[in-house]
Amino acid sequence: MSEQLKTQFTQRIVELQHRVDSIHQDFASGRDADWAEQAGERENDEVLNALESEARVEIQKLSNAITRINNGDYGICQTCGENIAKQRLQVQPAAIKCIVCAD
Repeated sequence: MSEQLKTQFTQRIVELQHRVDSIHQDFASGRDADWAEQAGERENDEVLNALESEARVEIQKLSNAITRINNGDYGICQTCGENIAKQRLQVQPAAIKCIVCAD
């Protein structure tokens, strides 16, 4: 089970890294000479920055989850030490707290 999770997490990390790379390529593509078009591109840049930030956060969380799997403490609440419910881990695979401590 833990090897399967590590594989899933690694695949998701690769997908997210591809997304980050695509965002970087879009930034590198340059800007239009038209002022109105540049304003739209700046708004697009803000959205891309937010998407990149979200992707990097998820990459870090998944990397940390892989480390916890390797250390044998994946699925254990870092606050109270109890097991994190399987249902919670299905929804948030990188969860570090049980539902009680997360509230």
